[in-house]
Amino acid sequence: MLSTMNEVKVNEIDGAEMVWIPEGEFTIGSSDADIDAILLQHSDWRADWFAQEKPQRVVSLPGYWIHRDPVTVAQFRACCAATEWRMPTAPEWGWQEDHPIVNVSWVEVTHYAEWINGAIPTEAQWEKAARGTDGRTWPWGNTWVPENCSQATKAKTTEPTGSHPGNISPYGVRDMVGNVWEWCVVAPLGEYDKAPVRTPIRRTPAGSGHVLRGGSWQSTYEAYLRCANRCFECDFQRGKGSYRRPTVGFRCVVAANFE
Repeated sequence: MLSTMNEVKVNEIDGAEMVWIPEGEFTIGSSDADIDAILLQHSDWRADWFAQEKPQRVVSLPGYWIHRDPVTVAQFRACCAATEWRMPTAPEWGWQEDHPIVNVSWVEVTHYAEWINGAIPTEAQWEKAARGTDGRTWPWGNTWVPENCSQATKAKTTEPTGSHPGNISPYGVRDMVGNVWEWCVVAPLGEYDKAPVRTPIRRTPAGSGHVLRGGSWQSTYEAYLRCANRCFECDFQRGKGSYRRPTVGFRCVVAANFE
């Protein structure tokens, strides 16, 4: 069992707490046995929901730092002020400074990542931070706990980061599922099993494929909130970089030696 007391460091540029994810292997994706077990528990779920999570494989990653929480409205506002960018359009409930930023496009999130000398996580980096090395289904374990995150049945908006104390990964990373979908870098479609496994933390590669991870406050089924779930709804606008939703936010990673 991993400790939830991993080292935490403050990024002086955006003031965010960053959690250390150590070097090593972990299991990414879902196996046929995993999927069969889930379907036995949920007769109303469909096998095709999980097709993009295969093949399951072991990935080795160098150590990196990741935002403990999704980037907040206040942090994104500070980036806009420092770099003379405009805030995106506010959601229906208005900007709440301690909520995750939403309605941010791929262009905007990569701009923020460059501002803090970081990058948007690869899928492997995001998934390891979410599920740890023991292959858990949700960040807290293999049993669904409704109180650990918001869903459409309970919430009508985003919530302040850290609102659900149980929504914490083995490394101490919070809100990996159920508050906002989070932007990640993905290998080209059809090449999930060929994605690079030791990607250095530099600028997010130009033309990177996009995928969303983690589910949101609007997700109906807890299937969408699993650590292994992948959503390509944003992919049709990949080249435009203009996809944005009130359910989509992000967090960043930075290199092991950041100051």
